[in-house]
Amino acid sequence: MRCLLVLLQLLLAVVISDQHLNANGPFGKQHTVNDGPSPYACDRGSGVAAPFALRRLRSAQQMNVSKTLYVSSEPIQVSWIPVSQPCQDDFVGVFYTEVPDQNPCEYFDYEFVQRNQSSTTWYMTNLRRSLDFRYYSRQPKCTGNYTLIAKSPVIQPINYNEPTHIHIAYGDRIDQMYVSYLTNSLQYTPQCLYGLSPTSLNFCKNGTSITYKASDMCETKATIIGPQNFIDPGYMHTVLLEDLRPSTTYFYRVGTDEHGWSSVYSFTNRPATKEESVYIIAYGDMGLAPVEPGAKSTIERVVARVNSTNVTCLLHIGDISYARGIGALWDAFMTQIQPIAARVPYMTGIGNHEYDHETGGEKDPSHAPGQGGFRPIWGNYGRDSGGECAVPMVHRFHSPSNGNGLFWYSFNVGPVHVLMFSTEHDFRPKSTQYEWMENNLRSVNRSLTPWLIVGSHRQMYESKDDSTGENLVAKYLRLHVEPLLYKYHVDVNLFAHSHSYERTCPMYQNKCVSDGITHVLIGMAGQNLEYDKYKSVEWSKYHDLEYGYTTIYANQTYLHFTYYHDSNDQVADEFELHK
Repeated sequence: MRCLLVLLQLLLAVVISDQHLNANGPFGKQHTVNDGPSPYACDRGSGVAAPFALRRLRSAQQMNVSKTLYVSSEPIQVSWIPVSQPCQDDFVGVFYTEVPDQNPCEYFDYEFVQRNQSSTTWYMTNLRRSLDFRYYSRQPKCTGNYTLIAKSPVIQPINYNEPTHIHIAYGDRIDQMYVSYLTNSLQYTPQCLYGLSPTSLNFCKNGTSITYKASDMCETKATIIGPQNFIDPGYMHTVLLEDLRPSTTYFYRVGTDEHGWSSVYSFTNRPATKEESVYIIAYGDMGLAPVEPGAKSTIERVVARVNSTNVTCLLHIGDISYARGIGALWDAFMTQIQPIAARVPYMTGIGNHEYDHETGGEKDPSHAPGQGGFRPIWGNYGRDSGGECAVPMVHRFHSPSNGNGLFWYSFNVGPVHVLMFSTEHDFRPKSTQYEWMENNLRSVNRSLTPWLIVGSHRQMYESKDDSTGENLVAKYLRLHVEPLLYKYHVDVNLFAHSHSYERTCPMYQNKCVSDGITHVLIGMAGQNLEYDKYKSVEWSKYHDLEYGYTTIYANQTYLHFTYYHDSNDQVADEFELHK
């Protein structure tokens, strides 16, 4: 019976992983899994082969583009003379210019051509290389290999070293802030100019630069070089600003005189004491906009809130980009969050789609023991990162260094102590992570930070029917971690992984109790919603399946938690806690 249960767990891990395979591209085109251009012409590697096709290549028409130079996120319209009867899998794709015309399926992204279609729009991501658009058809008779019908002029970024992916994060101390960005080169020392006025950036701080290679990652897709796998990620630059005043607004820009500067952004440093209130945004499981409708709507709503409200910081608790070994998707994701993350500290947690691997071993940046890290017999830990094993994450994002990098850490913000831990690592008593968590929780001075919020990726409680055994990890989180959280009087426990929203009563061990923990599932930020069966339980106070985000307002005696639907930005659920 036990062997059968283990087999079911392994099968479920594969199925669940496959549900989240990322078929979408980095230029705003939505696809479904296994719905790429014709397997006959692509997967067999036959490409364009027939002499007839070669003649067609020489007479390919020119596609028109609205511009040949662009900046990140800028749209480009591509047009062509329409084909009256396109084949079902005729497509327009975007390519590195050096990819031979005879290789139709070495694209970054694609769109199938519809009858009488003559144009389409692409939202550009600066991949630091020259690109072109191509139209491939399987005419005549829609049965052979692809023929190049049309091709665009070369398009390229206005500045290959445009500072992109700008984002900020808290450092170890109240007076510190990490400022990060990316360019194509490390020829010059990265810099951040900052000050108290947008026209007086009187201070300058130098930074450091890092990058990573395909060989740095753990396995499979992430270690293969190609447009739909690993691409050169550029150089990630980080500047640590220090001696910042609490609750003070700073203006900044990043770059160099030689390669150019970003626009001027601003952030407000966190408060130093409990006397000031904070306003936090939180969600998990976002993925890439605009190809994921939920991610697009969440980004739009959160950008509007950041622009209109003094947001203190943002918590993204796992399943960040869903790149899963497709390097260009990281470029697209980091571009999409820049309007938020350049202004608000973007504090991330580790999810299965950033970390889970089977054979990483010594390449695992978390230094977890064993070839595949934490893989208990009762777990459903698979290879959900596509082989990345968190390498892109730890190179791109920052956190305080009081734990194990991005994998577990904590920070104070006004009256709140936030602890982030990893459900992808051993959380059982006597494990390194567990002992760190207990030491951290024990050290919290509740007279200085009266509120204690914990965040991790996989759900501890959910009223979804778990008769399949999928939620065994939740069972062990309740067994090992919940008593620890209850012992130290954690107020709110945030988690995601399941793509929905659910709130419990203050509870402990499946029962509502006056001094319990309020658990909130916030996995509804963008990835496909999970329409599963749910059961009626006393402790579940609100549940729905809508895209949205949550906010937390807290002062020293009052915490107000709010869940907003993306569809109308109206309050769907809320609760209050008092000290």
